[in-house]
Parts: sequence; C-alpha cells; structure tokens
Amino acid sequence: MAEAQPNPLRLGGYNDEFVEEIEEDWLCPICTLPLKEAVQTRRQGTDGQQSNCPVCRTNLNTEQDIFEDLAADRKILSFTIKCPSRGCQWRGELREKNASCPHEIVPCKHKNCDVKLEREWLLDHVTRKCLWRILRCKFCAVSHPALQTRAHQKACPKVPVSCPRKCGMMIWREKVADHKENQCALVKISCPYFKLGCRKKFQRKEKMSHLQSYMQMHLDLACIKLADTEEELRTTREQCMKLEHRVDALENRGWPHCNVYTWKIEGFEQILRRAETGDNVSIYSDPFYPEECSHKFRMRLFPNGVVKGEKTHLSLFLGNIKGEYDAISEWPFPKKVTLKLIDQQENLDDRKTVSLPLTGTEEAWKSRPVKREGCDWGFDKFLSHDELYKRGYIVDDTIFIQAKFE
Repeated sequence: MAEAQPNPLRLGGYNDEFVEEIEEDWLCPICTLPLKEAVQTRRQGTDGQQSNCPVCRTNLNTEQDIFEDLAADRKILSFTIKCPSRGCQWRGELREKNASCPHEIVPCKHKNCDVKLEREWLLDHVTRKCLWRILRCKFCAVSHPALQTRAHQKACPKVPVSCPRKCGMMIWREKVADHKENQCALVKISCPYFKLGCRKKFQRKEKMSHLQSYMQMHLDLACIKLADTEEELRTTREQCMKLEHRVDALENRGWPHCNVYTWKIEGFEQILRRAETGDNVSIYSDPFYPEECSHKFRMRLFPNGVVKGEKTHLSLFLGNIKGEYDAISEWPFPKKVTLKLIDQQENLDDRKTVSLPLTGTEEAWKSRPVKREGCDWGFDKFLSHDELYKRGYIVDDTIFIQAKFE
C-alpha cells in the first residue's frame, strides 16, 4: 500500500468584505471565499507524486497536473473591498489593502498593559499615557513603570526635600540626617569648649557670635584645664617614680629561692587548646633561684609540644636567664637538675610522678648568660598526651611541675 502524500493545494480564500458580489467562478468550492493563490489542474497519468483534488478527489500528479493560475489571481486582486477597521471609510482594490489602517484596533506594545485602541492613537498612548511605559527618575536615574512614579518619588533617596527644621535649605532625602547633625543652622548644639566647662547651648548659626562673646571665658577655662592637666601629670610622674622604686627594691631583694621550685598551672585545658590553634604555643613560669644570691632560672612549657614532640607530647625546658648575681655565682652551673610532673593521686603510694634528670647542663650552662633570655635545656618529649590523661596529672584543670636542684 503506497504511503499517503501531503496535499500541495493551499486551501482557503480572502475573508474580506467585498463591495460587489463575487461570481462563483472565483470562489473556492470548499470554503466559498474568493480564491487565494488560485491554481488550475488537468487529469493526466498517475506516475510521480500524487495528490487528490479537494472537490472530486481525483488523483493528481503534483508535478504535472497542478500549476498557478496567474490570470485568476490578477482578476481577484482587482475586486473592490471595504476596510475591515470600524470607522474607516476606505475602499479600494484588494491588492491595495493596507495592513496599517489608522482605525485598526491594536494592543499596546508595553508588557503588562491590556489596553487596545485604534492604531492612530497608539503612539500617543505608548509614549505619554500608558501606565506601564518605563520612565527614568530624573533624580536617581532608576527606571520604573509610570504607575509607580508617585510611590518612587516618595522614597527616592535623591529627591530634594526641604529641611524639616525649616532652615530654608534643600537637601537630598538621604542626606537629611547628616544635614541635621552637621549643617542645619537651626539645630541646637553645644559649645566647642564643652569639655573645658562651657555648658552653653545655641543654634548652629549663633556659633560664631557665641565664640566671640565668650572668648575671655573660654580662655579662662582653657587655663584652668591646663593647670589641672599639669597637676595630674605631676601626680602621675610621682606615682611612676614610687612604682619604679618598689620594683628596684623587689629586684634588690631577689626572687624566691629554693632547692625545689613548684610551678602551679591552672586552667590547663584552655592553655592546651590555645596552643593547638597556634595561639600562645608556650608559657613561662616566674623566675626563681635555686638558692639565695645564685643562678636565676625559669621554666618553659609547650603544652602541644615542639620539634620532635609537636602535637603529641608536652615539651618542658628549664632556662638559665640573666640574673642579678651571675657575677658572683659558680660557673659552669654545678648542680644536678631533675624536672618533674606531679601525679596528684590522693594515695601517695599510688603516685607515679614523671621525673626526668637533665643531662649536659655543665656544657649548656658553662658560663654566665650574655642575653636576657639565656639558654633553655630540657625535653621535646617530656610526656605524651596519651599518658597525660591516664593518671592524676590533671586534677581540677590544674597541673604541678617541679624543678629539683641537688
């Protein structure tokens, strides 16, 4: 069975209002309208592409049996028609039909506008009357539909408005607060010498008059303030000198001295967390002496470790720092030192205090320190973090570290 072919004949005619009745010869037999793009047919062979006549259903060869009827087209286009637009009186040949009749009803071109009107009024509506035409604010250049103009102008930050204090100035709406604070001549302000003691208040426009009228009073207030400041400075200097004398007295009296120095560290968990984040990676003990008028030391703890013990161990060091009695002390340092982390178990017999002796101190501290910081000596891996939490080394968030001298 042969496949059906599309019908190449274009059906349909001119749906215009003709002045005179059209003869049947020029009408489409299907839709009964005047023919549009008229064709003629002839019956011939059945070879080639096939199509059916819409009237008699005879098979037609689309290449040989169908051809344009130009004479019929010219005849039909010469018929007189009326303009379909209401109110238009134009009449003329079909070929002269104008698609832009001024009386044709057309929709507005703006999005969201539902207005329809005659073409001759379209331009005036689109440019002047349409509520959806886009306007640009002359103050801030923001675009908006015409129907939002009033609402926009009520909120536009660039619209000039009168000063709410009625000083006579016009300012942008967004600058009103700044104008009232720094410019408005009618706003009451304090005297510039308020901090010196002048409590007068006046409108900003009266500022220069006030300064001129009260010049002597302001000068007197400035002199009083200067005298008070000098007295405060003198008192502060005396207090600083007293503090310096107390510091000198404390230094001359010396730091605590003992064969066993105990360092109490409270809030250890927070100290460890800060070290883990890179903030305050180490902390120092107060300076101390192993005996009176001797070498000066201080301990240094890295809660999150350093070098080989970084992130896994406590790192603990003892530093010999520059002291007041280095000139009369024995060098190299003659004593043995042991660093300890105290196990705080309540039962003394159950305690397993970490105790590590320092070696090589004779070489490390063979001569008096030249720099204030001196030389640190100790252990990168003093105690692992895992071992730290297995016993009672941390109690009430506090640890105790000792330096023992023998």
